Amino acid sequence: MSLTRRRQPLRGRTRLDATLHWRFLVAMAMNVPTLLRYGDHDPLAPVQVLHGFHVGLLALYGVLLVFAYIRREWGDDHRSATARILTRVSRPEMLFVLAGLTFSFSEGVVAMVGLVLTLIYVLRGYLLLVQSSLIPSGLVFIGSFVIFVGVGTGLLMLPSATPHGQPIGFVDSVFTITSAISQTGLVVRSTGDGFTRFGQIIILIWIQVGALGVVVFGALLAEVIGTGFGLKATQTIAEGTEQGWAGQLSLQKLVIFTIVLTHGVEFIGAVILYVGWPETWLGEPGDFGTARDRFYHCIFFSVSAFCNAGFATTANSMEGLRTHWTTHTVLIPLIVFGSIGFPVLANIREVVMGRLRRRHVDGDRRLIRLNLNSRIILATWVVLYVFGFLLIFLGEVTQADQPGALALLDAHFMNLNRTSGFDTLPPHEMGVLSRLALIFLMFCGGAPGSVAGGIKLMVLAVMILTVWSTLVGRAQTEVFGRTLPDILVRKCATLIVLVLAVIMGCSAVVAYHEQHIGLEAIIFEVTSAVGTTGLSMGITADLSTPSRWAIIVAMFLGRVGPFAVFAALVSITRAGRAQYAYPTESVVVY
Repeated sequence: MSLTRRRQPLRGRTRLDATLHWRFLVAMAMNVPTLLRYGDHDPLAPVQVLHGFHVGLLALYGVLLVFAYIRREWGDDHRSATARILTRVSRPEMLFVLAGLTFSFSEGVVAMVGLVLTLIYVLRGYLLLVQSSLIPSGLVFIGSFVIFVGVGTGLLMLPSATPHGQPIGFVDSVFTITSAISQTGLVVRSTGDGFTRFGQIIILIWIQVGALGVVVFGALLAEVIGTGFGLKATQTIAEGTEQGWAGQLSLQKLVIFTIVLTHGVEFIGAVILYVGWPETWLGEPGDFGTARDRFYHCIFFSVSAFCNAGFATTANSMEGLRTHWTTHTVLIPLIVFGSIGFPVLANIREVVMGRLRRRHVDGDRRLIRLNLNSRIILATWVVLYVFGFLLIFLGEVTQADQPGALALLDAHFMNLNRTSGFDTLPPHEMGVLSRLALIFLMFCGGAPGSVAGGIKLMVLAVMILTVWSTLVGRAQTEVFGRTLPDILVRKCATLIVLVLAVIMGCSAVVAYHEQHIGLEAIIFEVTSAVGTTGLSMGITADLSTPSRWAIIVAMFLGRVGPFAVFAALVSITRAGRAQYAYPTESVVVY
């Protein structure tokens, strides 16, 4: 009898697995009518036929899902089984199916449900891969990034993504989608004129996915569909997104805080832009006539600014609004919020809420205050702002002959814009000193755990503190009454060397193939790509195919991180290495 009872669940699991495979195939098939309907400027089949086929597949998926619930839960106790089945019906996956069938008259709703169901199965496969421990977490994150780039490239090459007579090639599509998901903003064709609204929305979605982090985006979907994350997946999220929140915020808090803050700030920014933007200006988007179009572009700019992407649907970035108040009081705060880092923002929120509630300790009896990470980041941000502002202002006044008032505005905007890629003044029209300052600022980037690139403010601070400690004769790196571990200093030094190596390598490739372009413009372009900034000297569209691939690699490494890439590669061969240490011996340094 006991043997029979043990075999029954096994048969149930086998039937359930077969049902799962069929549901996966149906979910994938639901994307076929969507592509036939929206993939070209005109439907490739009768709309009524495609819609009927789409609804039929959705109904079939619902039947298979209910059948799977019944086969799993049905047993001797029919009452409790019925209750469990009803509980499963209320799960998000089934709710999406019910919503699609309820609003089956809407082509958009049915298409969206099919896309969500596909994402659910992609996420399930991703979670199985993460939980298996067969692949290092770093490679899982890199692989996720590559997959998103591949999918986005295919979508951007659909005829409906570009205007009639302006198809986009494979290399340019890879370039654009890599620039979007890495929050860089370098483009080989105008975002406003070179893509349709459908293509712009694809770019916008990939900007948002890249900003949230591919793995955090997966965590969001996991929360939505109720899929659990194990310890291995949680570790992958912490490592893959470089958040460093282990022991500080749980996975659930990480996801909730990141999503709420991101979309909340983006929505508020879009509303203020909608109210504050003038009716017309030089270089405005071509489709800016109706209130709906106006709000769409406000959303695009707000998301692009907070995500530090720098993509613009205007003809000349923010040059047409160079002196407008929204450029300096709306876009700049959005850029700063995105580049200061979610851990710092979470810590600031904790401190502010503690002061408002007159609480000095949290639930774990820890003192509510700015932690060491936040203090270092904020102090470094202020110092770097003052340094960059002075250099850019000096370069604009003495070398570019800019009026004092305009030089002040440009120095403020372009300095803080070191991570986003918008510009109120084309970099090639700026003074040489200003461009040199921008190269250094783009190299530094933003804070860790943010959407910005570069070597990160923490790395810059640690190396400056280490140099200072060495100069004053201290054996350890100290700051704010704390000693930083030596392993942290080594990681920071390693990251700087790797980033410099990427910049030199990619610059060498571009310089070899673009001998007609000056070295300054090449280094500026490559540093902008590695720092995921998006500022350009105007040479991007003129680059040859090999040079474009070099910039693609630079953007990829700038987003994923050279340290993460090489650490993932090293982890493959780490097993089986002998653990030993050689005797210490000094060498001549200088």
